[in-house]
Amino acid sequence: MKKFLNVALKSQWKTILFIAVLSIIQTIFQVEIIDLFSHALTGVKNQNSDLLFKSGLYMIIFTVLSMISMYAVYSLSVRVSSNATFNIREKIFHILMNLPDEELGKFKNTSLITWSTRSMSIEQGFIVMILEQLMLIPFTFIAILYEIALIDGTFALFFLVFLSILTGIVFWKMKQLVEIFFEIKKTYGKLNLLFLSKITNIANNIPFKKQKAEAEFEKACENSYDISIKYILSQYYIGPLLLWGLYILVLITLALVNSGYSIGFETDRIIDSLIILIYVAYFISTLTVIPALIGIWPSAYSNSVILEDIFDLEDKIIKSKNTNDNLKRIEIVEEDIVQEDKDIWVERKNIFHKFTRILKEDKTKVIISMVLLVASTLCMVYAPKVAGKTVDLLISNSNASNDIAIYTNIALLIVLYSVGFLFQLPSKKTMGIIGEKVSYNLRMELFDKIDVIGSEFIQENSKGHILSRLNNDLMVIKGFVSSRFSEIYAQILLIAFVFVLILMTDWRFGLIYLVILPIHAICLYICHVKSKTNFNGHQKHLGRMMGYFERGLANRDSFHEIGFEKINQTVTSYYVKSRNITKVMGPITTFLINLSNITVYIAGIYFLIANEIHLGTLLAIIMYGQLLTNPIKKLSTSMDSIETAFSSIKRIFAIIDYQKEK
Repeated sequence: MKKFLNVALKSQWKTILFIAVLSIIQTIFQVEIIDLFSHALTGVKNQNSDLLFKSGLYMIIFTVLSMISMYAVYSLSVRVSSNATFNIREKIFHILMNLPDEELGKFKNTSLITWSTRSMSIEQGFIVMILEQLMLIPFTFIAILYEIALIDGTFALFFLVFLSILTGIVFWKMKQLVEIFFEIKKTYGKLNLLFLSKITNIANNIPFKKQKAEAEFEKACENSYDISIKYILSQYYIGPLLLWGLYILVLITLALVNSGYSIGFETDRIIDSLIILIYVAYFISTLTVIPALIGIWPSAYSNSVILEDIFDLEDKIIKSKNTNDNLKRIEIVEEDIVQEDKDIWVERKNIFHKFTRILKEDKTKVIISMVLLVASTLCMVYAPKVAGKTVDLLISNSNASNDIAIYTNIALLIVLYSVGFLFQLPSKKTMGIIGEKVSYNLRMELFDKIDVIGSEFIQENSKGHILSRLNNDLMVIKGFVSSRFSEIYAQILLIAFVFVLILMTDWRFGLIYLVILPIHAICLYICHVKSKTNFNGHQKHLGRMMGYFERGLANRDSFHEIGFEKINQTVTSYYVKSRNITKVMGPITTFLINLSNITVYIAGIYFLIANEIHLGTLLAIIMYGQLLTNPIKKLSTSMDSIETAFSSIKRIFAIIDYQKEK
């Protein structure tokens, strides 16, 4: 991985350094907003309206600046990842086109095609994750640790030790997952080889035993399914378990406060305790990327190892006959199996219908998983209400630090969070297995229907182009079913339930948060419409790239690197355009949520002054605001996966339904 990242990112170190600076600035602004809230709470005690006004004004200014820096980070991350992917693809193509035959013969063509396209797409996503999210974690951690240390040094030390243990667990488990994923990679290579073999036979009109080929392919699919299930069973519980541990950290904080540990029970010290809770909650919100990291790391690492092996062959290349003086390249025919473009809603309805088709066999399991997610979400959204009551008890319990009611509430919180995360486990496991089953069924259908297309089309479009359905598109669909579908459902549930609980707690705060929904929905729709064409174009030309790669490997003297550079630029262009449109939703969402949170802070403080609410009520509303932040942000960033999945479903079923359309 180290060598791969060095090759991919070394030439862009200045841009990466600038991204790091912007991430630090973004973190400072977010932490300052929380710090300003503590000043505003102090203004409650001193009845200082000027301090309240200034705190609110600075919060809004910092929110705007944070939004600008966030979009700059997103935009630059897309540029860095796309440039890195473009350059590495060029490098790989150059090496493979100029290797001696004996060196090239050590690799399977299907593997080389996959590494240049699907594997690079995974690496591209991993680089974006590093720059956008993972880079933010250490900066946030340092800032939060510093702020907590200013309030209570001993708790800051405890916070550091606790997170160090969790980090160690993550790295230990990720190392194990990589070993299993290498086994999965081997099965993918076998599947691609068998699929390409059938395509080749059909294209060249070579007779083959259909039943034998299908039996061999089915056996390979079963082997891939079994190993993939082993992988799912090894990692599905890690993400929820880690997040559960972080929430327990918040509850430990509450228990320590109640026991009188280091923090007294004067009003200003209770405020400090509240601020510590908000700091910890904010840090937890930055760690929600960890489950996604655990999911992508094994594939990203295994791909990087293979790509590094290709880099090591660079010193063995020879001068190709295909030089700049001998430009003989075959252009890819601009034909594709596509369905007629329709109105966006009609098209989405058709795609959704196809999506339900692939889940039809496991309809009951999907429903059970969704019900479990409902139960999990209910537990998670009720917990802040209990936390708010606990804080009210803390404030009124200044002389009795061992009040049974407080510890009872803390125990209830532990139960709620534990049950909430526990219900997520069977859902994640079930959807992961269903995703593998969907992948298995679609592979078999594609293998069965591929001969319907006919040799003429395959000859015109290249075998690699057809192979991209099995490789790129099918893997996208599997990933969407396995994780993204249930995540999006859970996010929508969480948003709905949180709004209901906010309204039940205090309808005035509910109206504040309710304002952002229509604005967010309008922005989401605009981005969806604008990005649709670019997402479709990216998936389509990624398939064409596989086709060019496949033909290039088969006819190395007839293909030139200029031809590959052209299609590589097209793929990169579509990627950048599609992501730049959808990435704008991140800053917009952050701005809307922060603006709502600031309004809640200020309104809540005024309500406190007027004795209309208790501090615990305000804490509950703030925790609900934090709960809203993650799902709304994730729903915004889910546009990438939704659009890519829709495009892939369309391309897969274009082959599966090809005979019916004809």
